[in-house]
Amino acid sequence: MRMQISGMPVLNMSVWRRAAMAAGALMWCAIVVNASDGTRVPAQTPAKPASAAGSEGLVARGDYLTHHVAMCVECHSPRDERGNILSHEEFTGAPVLVNQPYWRPDWAQREPNIAGLPGFTDDQIITLLMTGKATDRDPPKRPMPPFRMTREDAEAVVAYLRTK
Repeated sequence: MRMQISGMPVLNMSVWRRAAMAAGALMWCAIVVNASDGTRVPAQTPAKPASAAGSEGLVARGDYLTHHVAMCVECHSPRDERGNILSHEEFTGAPVLVNQPYWRPDWAQREPNIAGLPGFTDDQIITLLMTGKATDRDPPKRPMPPFRMTREDAEAVVAYLRTK
């Protein structure tokens, strides 16, 4: 529907809303298609190599991956009234920020606490991060993406989250 303001055509907001929803659906489809065909989507920033310092290097790599590559901190951390992550509560769980496009029973309402990885073994989390599937429980609900990390990256993420 078009309206006229000062001789200039203006689109109705519902048109913009539909266009934004269509763009979001196309982005979601591209993510799902890339993740479901078994290929690994290259990260924008390459992962830093673990240093020879052993576990300290592994933890530092996990810090880098959870904050800048997989960006776990963005969803699993509560925010203040301005939308800033509460740094002293990183990874302690938070309400899901992404609204579901339509009602789905497999859509999470809250992101779980992953600080310290309570209730999980290292092998369970490593398998989840490498395959996108849980070994002995229901798979994570959307919008959690099915990651396909390398074993080294998954081990680094586990090592870092165990320190939180």
